[in-house]
Amino acid sequence: MTGTRVRVFACKIAALLIATATVGLFSALAAPAASAATPTPQRLGYCGGDDWEPAMAADSGYVYVLITHYSGDTSCDPASGQNNSRIMIQVSSDGGRTFSPPAVVAPAPGGIAYPRQADPAIAVDKATGAVYVSFLAFGLSGGHTDIYVAKSTDHGSSFAQAVQANSKGCRKCDHEKILATNNVIYDAYTQGQSHFIAVSTDGSTTFTQNLVDSTFIVGFAEGGVLDAQGNAWFAWGDCSTSNCTGSPAGNYRVSETLAGGGATTFSPVLATTPQGPDCPFSKCGFSYFGPQDAIAIDSAGTMYLAWQTGQTAASKSPPIINLSKCSAGCLSASDWTQVGRVDDKTAANCPGSACYALFPNLVAAGPGQLYATWMDDRNDSLDGMVDHVDGYNLWLRSSTTGGTTWTGPGQQISGFDPSQSQETANGFLFPYGDYTGLIMNTTCTTPAPAMAWGEGHNWLGGATAPGHIEFASFC
Repeated sequence: MTGTRVRVFACKIAALLIATATVGLFSALAAPAASAATPTPQRLGYCGGDDWEPAMAADSGYVYVLITHYSGDTSCDPASGQNNSRIMIQVSSDGGRTFSPPAVVAPAPGGIAYPRQADPAIAVDKATGAVYVSFLAFGLSGGHTDIYVAKSTDHGSSFAQAVQANSKGCRKCDHEKILATNNVIYDAYTQGQSHFIAVSTDGSTTFTQNLVDSTFIVGFAEGGVLDAQGNAWFAWGDCSTSNCTGSPAGNYRVSETLAGGGATTFSPVLATTPQGPDCPFSKCGFSYFGPQDAIAIDSAGTMYLAWQTGQTAASKSPPIINLSKCSAGCLSASDWTQVGRVDDKTAANCPGSACYALFPNLVAAGPGQLYATWMDDRNDSLDGMVDHVDGYNLWLRSSTTGGTTWTGPGQQISGFDPSQSQETANGFLFPYGDYTGLIMNTTCTTPAPAMAWGEGHNWLGGATAPGHIEFASFC
């Protein structure tokens, strides 16, 4: 888990996956290659940073990437000192080869000058082409944290006035995840143990907030997918205690919201995790290395859940990533099967399995065709010390068997750009937020995975240690 990086209060931010399943869309997709040539990452955002936690989506002609921008190093780029704590969008019309400059989505959401924004999420309504961006807005006196949704009908070039999705009076509402289909919008978020799904049936003009669950102490929406019937499925990672400690510390579930309304059913707990390791820095977000999960659905309707857990049941055990899947029902524990391990962090340079596999993400395509990413610091040991403050990379694996087998070992996606001070030859220094983006890039002639992730010097960042967003696509 993590904290909204606002330097005021800590609340959870988790891996993001927003994926819309369309039956037949990927049915003719070629099997993923065992080790296609690794694309060269490109930095998005600003030369001077300070850019944090991306979210991604694509339609047939455009790739969209969101960033949370904080004031960066103006000696590198004067523009990086502007638009502090604002959600910004960059759009590519050539498959991700080039992007438009960063643009603020909503300077004053609802006409209100909120000092801060965070936690971006994005969805494309494949039926209408509308792009929806959801985010947190906060920092006013009184402690309110509101959920807003901004809509674009011109492929992200401009956005209408953002609309508040939550009811009034939400204190520290957090961690929203958005889905959209046929002018129906589902926005999942939490406030402590209260789990909400706000639903719009008029293309985000108005929302109705639905309290759908109050289990556990601190809950978090982690990602969402739509099934062929238009039902909205969300993955949740919830803490058993107020500080996400204990055994189990985290609990993973999914929920189904019936198409067009707020009627929602939760599964029982499908998997658990012990307390995550401590952050190596004096300040990190809430349970930063704690519970994380991600959800995906393939064109045959098989659902997948990747979930972070300890390699043993002991508190603070080094994390690994497991995978479960379900082919029907999916609201009963018996519907799900644990498939096995996603990460291969011990393939090299991970003495005693002490390195951390973190922040899983998933996207699925044709039947059984699955892509998974995660970060790990297996190369941390190459400097002679395993201290979890360097040697991180983003890794990708692909499967044609729904994760039963993988087409090859983990493929390193992140690279080394000497002009970026957070990168070294062994990897970047620290994950900059636990949001990563993973989508099928449907602008490609043959849809292929595309990824975005954050790299930093530490958790706090700032103008003297700015973080950056990286993007890569197999298009």
